[in-house]
Amino acid sequence: MSRLPAGAVLVPSLAACALLLGLHAAAAASEPAKFLPEGSLRMMGARYAPGERDFQWDTWIGGEIGLVRFEGTTLLADAEVETILGNELRAFDANQANYHLTGALKRAWGALTAELFFSHVSRHAQDRAKPQTVDWNILGLRLSGPLTRTWPFPTRFLLSAGPTTRSSLVQYRFEAVGRLQADVVEKPWGAVYLSLMIRGVKTESTVVLPRGGFVDASVEGGARIRRGQRSFHIFAAFEHRNDVYLLVPEHRDRALLGLRFGIADRSP
Repeated sequence: MSRLPAGAVLVPSLAACALLLGLHAAAAASEPAKFLPEGSLRMMGARYAPGERDFQWDTWIGGEIGLVRFEGTTLLADAEVETILGNELRAFDANQANYHLTGALKRAWGALTAELFFSHVSRHAQDRAKPQTVDWNILGLRLSGPLTRTWPFPTRFLLSAGPTTRSSLVQYRFEAVGRLQADVVEKPWGAVYLSLMIRGVKTESTVVLPRGGFVDASVEGGARIRRGQRSFHIFAAFEHRNDVYLLVPEHRDRALLGLRFGIADRSP
């Protein structure tokens, strides 16, 4: 386990607080506090292609709850679990469970949304020995919203960045994520969309993981059907993903074919 110097965390923290204070000053008139003002649920299941012994299916389930909103700022809690299934021990064999826990302060900034977040990721082997802790924490800023509303396509974006405050084994030091999603065909029932995600991670090289950083990327296309706050996606994607195993430096280039369900899901 390794920690960054205090200044490396304090400086972005102060910058984040300054941003939120600036947003607060620019906000509209105050409103009374609201408890549990919002919430969402999302689920995903996808088949890897090609499949292999340890990687047959990838599944996610998670949700977000707004705990309280005061004068336009919302305190959020988010939890997700990714489970990876292979077929080493049985036909559907869960071999990894990766937990994502996030707390955030969210505020509207014109048409955009700004967030100060603290996230924890913990990775676990299922029914297998795990001699080494694998987890990391990130303190960062996130900005999302519409990039274009009409020409050439309605497009949304998400940008996030921040340093790690703790990292075990993987020695992550800084993470930046960018996403774009465009509705290339809009219909009364929903849309046909394309999306792109790029994640860059700065790391400290070690004997076990000799690298200075890596880039993950994915391209996805599919159809989204909406009924009120409910949504259903059918999609095909191609991803380049690093650290697919817990304890050794492996990456994979592969396709995914899957389904996604959401209730009041605000993800791009």
